[in-house]
Amino acid sequence: MLVAVLLSATTFLSQAPPLNVGLGRITFPTSGPAAAQPAFERGVLLLHSFEYDDAIAAFREAQRLAPGFAMAYWGEALSYSQPLWYNENVATGRAVLARLASSREARAAKAPTLREKAYLDAVERLFGDGARPSRLQAYADRMAVLARDHPADQEATTFHALALLGTIPENVRNPQISLKAGGLAAGVLARNPQHPGAAHYALHAYDDGVNNRLGLEAARIYAKIAPASSHALHMPSHVFLPLGMWNDAVASDEASFAASVAWVKRAGRTLAQQDFHSLSWLHYEYLQQGRFSDARRLMEPVTRALAGANPRAAAGSVAGAGAREHAHSAINRGFDADALRNELASMRARAVIESGDWASMRGQGDFGNIDELFALGMSSVKLGEPARAVAAIEHLEKAAKSIPDPSARAVSDIMADEIMGLVDIALGDRPAGLAALARAADAEAKHPRPIARPYPIKPAAELYGEALLAAGEPAKAVEQFRRALARTPRRAAGLLGLVRAAQKAGMTTEAARAAKDLLDVWQRADPGRPELAEVRRMAQATTGLQ
Repeated sequence: MLVAVLLSATTFLSQAPPLNVGLGRITFPTSGPAAAQPAFERGVLLLHSFEYDDAIAAFREAQRLAPGFAMAYWGEALSYSQPLWYNENVATGRAVLARLASSREARAAKAPTLREKAYLDAVERLFGDGARPSRLQAYADRMAVLARDHPADQEATTFHALALLGTIPENVRNPQISLKAGGLAAGVLARNPQHPGAAHYALHAYDDGVNNRLGLEAARIYAKIAPASSHALHMPSHVFLPLGMWNDAVASDEASFAASVAWVKRAGRTLAQQDFHSLSWLHYEYLQQGRFSDARRLMEPVTRALAGANPRAAAGSVAGAGAREHAHSAINRGFDADALRNELASMRARAVIESGDWASMRGQGDFGNIDELFALGMSSVKLGEPARAVAAIEHLEKAAKSIPDPSARAVSDIMADEIMGLVDIALGDRPAGLAALARAADAEAKHPRPIARPYPIKPAAELYGEALLAAGEPAKAVEQFRRALARTPRRAAGLLGLVRAAQKAGMTTEAARAAKDLLDVWQRADPGRPELAEVRRMAQATTGLQ
């Protein structure tokens, strides 16, 4: 249970861990005074795990101990660039450098070695003139030179890997760059299995829906070497979730959210500064395990946090919480009220879709984002209210026009086709309904495999398979469930559909294999679920499984 994890983690983490313990291990010699070196290294360790607030505090402590320590200012400035979260605070980064000295030349003079001058020069380019993409590219180019000139410097190689990843625009996949970055990070990890940055950036490099399995070793390593970091505890789920390794993903995100709760308590922060990114992933993972009651309870911390959240508006929230699966806080840890409401709406929607609790949306007329709007439309069909479902389609089409991201707009179009297909079938026009669902499934297939949770929240091929099965076409349904599971491995609804369709199509071996897999996924499912009893009966009838 998450409650037990929260209690144990809070007991362990509510007291600040000893300096640099639980963050991994690096070797980063500098010319700074020995007294300031531990604080500086702590800052770098925290920076590697994207614990930016604490990293800034550590670098400032190093500056307090050694006011002229150039690398301490380098580290603090770098903390205001968060390339994989698509955040930066250029003005603050420049102000940090200005505290070291008023000009670029004067700052360089404070770095005693050529290597340290190169680090400073790289961050000067990062916070120099020009648009963000050109600055990120200039920084990556300079880090490439630094890593080349100092091949024994693991930090240079590691930060070069991160810089490469930072040059990839948001919502764009560039395998050539990401795999190169992953190779650099993996090389450092092979030489230093305790390096948090190497493990972390390898995970991000392979986090593309296709190469996740390449990050399995880094995933196994990262959480163990940096248990004091909430983000480090979460990152392994970026491998586990896309591979359908639900037990591992749950363990990762339970520990991550618990660590963030402990950090908030220790640092005296607001509830809105807990890590709701990992909590939302955990919610989806519980749903896959059939733990619907536990998933519902996970929405309570979000509701409590909303009471004290910053009311600052979050642009584009209509697109749904999954429009940016890697979205975290801005420069400081925390979620504003609109972001929390958006996430909560998506959590409610997923809970309805995965559990089939359609009655919970009876009479509901409002919605928080398009995820919840889709759940409202699908529920209306299931409750025999097609007119309300048609209204949901109209709202979806209207909402799509206000979504700036073309990919997110395309997802909303798929959602509209999904609901239209269900409506047509409910009104007796099965051929038109199946055609709409086939169109949605084909459109979905043109999108890359999901990085994490699927979007649309009800995979179109999975829904099409369910409709084909209901239409008495189990062999065609099997093909769609296979298609869905290839995109989202070991999704519970996909496995359940495959069990049913394969059984009806006479494919008993495939039905038994899927039933065994689903029973493994549902080891901790809510007792009394009729689907669980159904799969057990089917497994026993075909293979004698218990």
